[in-house]
Amino acid sequence: MMKSNFISKKNISVILLLLAAFYVRIIAASYTGMVHYTIDSQNYILQAEILKKGGYMGYFPNGYPLLIFLVSLFSPIEWGVLMLNIILSVFTVLLVYLIAEDLTDNFAIAFLSATIVAIYPNQFNYVHFILTEVPTTFFVTLSVYLFVKKKIAYSGIAMGLAFIMRTTLILAPVLMFLIMFKRGEKKISYVYLISFLSVPAVLMFYGYLVSGVFTLGRNFTHNIYITIDQPYSESYTKMEGIKAYLNYMILTPGKFIIERMQSIWNLWGFNPLESPGFKGYQLFRTILGLRFLIILAGIYGFLKSDKSNNYMALLMPVISITIIHTMFFSNPRFTVPAEPFLIILGVYGLWKSKKAEIN
Repeated sequence: MMKSNFISKKNISVILLLLAAFYVRIIAASYTGMVHYTIDSQNYILQAEILKKGGYMGYFPNGYPLLIFLVSLFSPIEWGVLMLNIILSVFTVLLVYLIAEDLTDNFAIAFLSATIVAIYPNQFNYVHFILTEVPTTFFVTLSVYLFVKKKIAYSGIAMGLAFIMRTTLILAPVLMFLIMFKRGEKKISYVYLISFLSVPAVLMFYGYLVSGVFTLGRNFTHNIYITIDQPYSESYTKMEGIKAYLNYMILTPGKFIIERMQSIWNLWGFNPLESPGFKGYQLFRTILGLRFLIILAGIYGFLKSDKSNNYMALLMPVISITIIHTMFFSNPRFTVPAEPFLIILGVYGLWKSKKAEIN
């Protein structure tokens, strides 16, 4: 009876937390007066409209435009996307709880991790934007949850869905494949990799059928020229962009290193140079800068873990986003899909450390 009551109290606590997360996100999406659109938002919507007409525009990766297109079949785009953001963000909180509980078998760690994700500003700020942050975070969190539950094929597919929205996650599945392969788990490593690759392959094949171009998106080259602050033309190829990047690195090494340091600071520093949605609000920017403590705690938690595949899966999105955006330009919003995993690791590490002190 006591165990049944405890389980009931746990369930009630989680439900109340999810309701609180829903309430916070409703306010963030609807009642803060913050804008819903950026230049990127308009481009995503344009690509969604082209998909709706049977075309395929290959600038941004077409994963998020595809999601917008699907939403537009059932509701007005703005209302539908914002409601989807709210729902997916709340489910992300639930997935964080389930991942942490499965990994640690500790309700307190799981509940605290989910609570931090529920109220952490960078996790609910982007609910009011028509951008990739919220759905990408949901799918990458779903992928890690399925991985922890040993549903490897489904995990790969979920990571593929995250990737077609945010291609800077590319190192996460690749590194996980290599880790599993090196540890002798060749069969599941191939299942994971093939499942992951199937998602972008299907979308790119569709793009080839309707446009004659086999690509997920072509913004990589433009991003290079943004990084090195040089004029860009749509006629530039990827190889030309890579050559320009290498020349910039070789000819201006001091400036290149400083800019790379600025990029990593903007990702994880405690007072970011930019903070969309919080511009001009120093208090909020300072709160947002808590991710500096979160990444330190997350690294500490990983070092305290057993380094199993499950804990490696938590760290891979962090590594991928950090490496790629350090080498290019960065923005505080780019860390959003990595933060839930650092929070789980951080809570785990600090909890384990505190328990060791008591014992």
